Amino acid sequence: MDVVSLIVALVIALVFAAVCWKLAGARDRNQPLWAILGFFFPIIALIVLLIIGKSKPKAAS
Repeated sequence: MDVVSLIVALVIALVFAAVCWKLAGARDRNQPLWAILGFFFPIIALIVLLIIGKSKPKAAS
């Protein structure tokens, strides 16, 4: 694998991580977790994040 391909793959992974971060924030989910998942498993994390809805508010006990 040449250097250009490695850089392109890294940039794509970072873009997916940023998109997952933003979507997780909009859906009240754990942003750092979803950014890491978006970096290592880009398509899968994005699809799962789009399928799951907003987190439910925790009930006061």
